[in-house]
Amino acid sequence: MSGDSMPTFFFGRGRLRGALGLALVVGVFSGAFAACERADAPRPGRASGPGPAATSAYRPTEENPAPPSAEVLIPRTRFAQIAKAAAPMVVHLKTVQELRDEWPLFHRKSDHAFFERFFKDLLGLSKKAVTKQEGVGSGFIVNPAGFVLTNFHVVRHADEIRAVLSDGREMRAYVVGEDPRTDLALLRLEGEGPFPAADLGDSDRLESGEWAMAAGSPLGLSQTFTVGVVSATGRSHLGITSRENFIQTDASINYGNSGGPLLNINGEVVGINTAIMPTGHGIGFAIPVNMARGFVDEVLRDQPVRAAWLGIEARAPFAGQADGNGVVLQSVQWGSPAWRSGLRPSDRILRVDDTDLEGAAQFKRMIADGGVGVERTLTVERDGAPETIRVRSEAQPSRVFP
Repeated sequence: MSGDSMPTFFFGRGRLRGALGLALVVGVFSGAFAACERADAPRPGRASGPGPAATSAYRPTEENPAPPSAEVLIPRTRFAQIAKAAAPMVVHLKTVQELRDEWPLFHRKSDHAFFERFFKDLLGLSKKAVTKQEGVGSGFIVNPAGFVLTNFHVVRHADEIRAVLSDGREMRAYVVGEDPRTDLALLRLEGEGPFPAADLGDSDRLESGEWAMAAGSPLGLSQTFTVGVVSATGRSHLGITSRENFIQTDASINYGNSGGPLLNINGEVVGINTAIMPTGHGIGFAIPVNMARGFVDEVLRDQPVRAAWLGIEARAPFAGQADGNGVVLQSVQWGSPAWRSGLRPSDRILRVDDTDLEGAAQFKRMIADGGVGVERTLTVERDGAPETIRVRSEAQPSRVFP
């Protein structure tokens, strides 16, 4: 072996080791890249994307097809469309009540001041101070002639009522009918019509969970719309009115919303916003529009709103009294329809016609909704024995007691 062959041999081995090292590095990186591709590739039978948290438990069948998307059910602009269509019939009400200083016959603090004011008034040297108290409320137009439905408590003590329409027009309004039992009042606008009137829906078809939109002037902020759902229907025992069958909603209702409309997803008025639960949040109440239909019709026909009257006071049975159903009569007015029919205090009414009674509020509502002159068949328990008594309601007299 010559001296020149040694460098050639060792150089050849170095090149071989370098090639093997490079191949090893390339192989490692190639394997890692392939593993990453396999990890990212979707597995057979499994959708790509987020894990199980994003999958739905809903499995459509022929009987239960897949529901349409939320955008199909309720387009993004649906609530905006309702607000735009309802705005012209929503009315902002501003009321003024004049409060005059009253001077009692015997002034406790200063007899001298009393007699001084007395003689000044007698001689016309002074006038009683008048303070104006302003209030706000809402309403909505129910007739193109300019009739506005609102709450009775909004206009109860008002000496002046002004209505502001969506187009900025402001005009006087006056009360043409009122029903304190249901907290409803009907106003007439002193302006040139015709006016855009609301479409009234069917509040008896409402179900919990339906969309609801409240409109009005909360805190004087006119043309305000809030969205929520119908939380419940048939709410009573709230102590708000004598006839209670409220719609509960979590659509935001505040001071000034009273009398405004509660709308469904079709833009129809299904309720009249009336009250809120002061100790809660998102608990508002509206009068079903079906309760207001008869009131509006009677006022528009120039007929007085007459309350159906039996002449009784009823309460729920005491705890532990029998099965707790029905109502117990606390008092029966002498000479009233109930008295003439044979009803007496301590009688327990279990059924009205074919409907079992569950409470006093339901009983009052059934008598009131039936109207004047309607005969009812009552199933009464007296001394443990059932009896059947027929009673016909009459118009409530202006004076109950002689």
